[in-house]
Amino acid sequence: MSDNTSKSYDDNDAEELLEDVEKNLRKKVTVAIVGKVSTGKSSLLNALFSKPKDDQLAVVGAVSGVTTKVKRFQLGKNVEIMDSPGLGDIIEDNSNETKLAMGDIDVGVLVVVDAADASQKAHYDELKTYCKKVFVVLNKVDMFDKKKSSLEKVTAQWAELLKLDDDEKIYQTCADGYDPDFDDDIELDIRGVDVLKQDILKFLKKHGKDLILERELEKKSVLAKRVIYSSLAGVAGAAFIPGSAVYITGIQGAAIMSIHYIYTGEVLSKQSAIAALPLFASQSIGSNLFLVAKSFLPPTGIVDVAAAGVAAGVTIAMLSTVNWIYENDYNLDNKTELKERYSFFYNALKDIGLKEVWTIISTRDREKIMELISRFVK
Repeated sequence: MSDNTSKSYDDNDAEELLEDVEKNLRKKVTVAIVGKVSTGKSSLLNALFSKPKDDQLAVVGAVSGVTTKVKRFQLGKNVEIMDSPGLGDIIEDNSNETKLAMGDIDVGVLVVVDAADASQKAHYDELKTYCKKVFVVLNKVDMFDKKKSSLEKVTAQWAELLKLDDDEKIYQTCADGYDPDFDDDIELDIRGVDVLKQDILKFLKKHGKDLILERELEKKSVLAKRVIYSSLAGVAGAAFIPGSAVYITGIQGAAIMSIHYIYTGEVLSKQSAIAALPLFASQSIGSNLFLVAKSFLPPTGIVDVAAAGVAAGVTIAMLSTVNWIYENDYNLDNKTELKERYSFFYNALKDIGLKEVWTIISTRDREKIMELISRFVK
């Protein structure tokens, strides 16, 4: 572990962490996807949200150019997608919702196809004006399957036409197979969409909004595992820093808030998250987790590997329990299930060995840590 003795935590750091999580989970994400008719915007949206052919988010018409006006998709309470042939169509939409959304578009996606088209420069410039970040997508790249050298030339032409900066890239995608005229046994041909998805989420993470969109993109247990991983990484980073005891409980509380949001779409207040912590603590090492933390973590920080193992074990058992509770349609008020499941997970971790658990976490090896988490969250 690195030497973090130059840094220290106080109770305010934990409070700020919880406040930031609560504030971020109340935010909204707006995405505008723009492009001429027949560029495959609807298919791209379906691929972006991993929709199967029989459960499409944006219905793809059998007739080319079916999207001729603004379409709006509300995903959960906090995600809105606007799908339109041009941003001008969105601007001209006189609805109050659109007027509000135009002032706060997080992500703009310009979808283009084939050879560079000068008329799309205006759409790109409009997106740059109204959106915090614009992603340019060259869709239907399957048309270049037999002329791959042309694909790079066309991509370069689009970059030149749109005057993209050197650090801006054009995403090459394919989202073929959603057309209802396709035979049922024709599989979807999805390419390049995962790269686009990950870069959109990376951008939103800078604004504390990644989980809001990610909740609509990914399986809930997968997201919960990522939250637990991030929490363990936080524990590992804080472990040897003076005053980290209460901050670690802040990490745990923030994770509970995130997992609650993943499964319910609702924001759990920081007070409610903190209120749940003593229940877990009483099942393993005391009656109040804050007091317990201070008892086994000296004021100068964790200096004992065994104590660090306890902190890591408590974190995994606690968050695995919260995930199990929501995954099985219970809630944090069901104290009987909470106690029983937490005891099960914590005892399983003790069987592995809390020092061994800490050894795995302290390596910062993502694969090994995720393998550990996967023993408890499927």
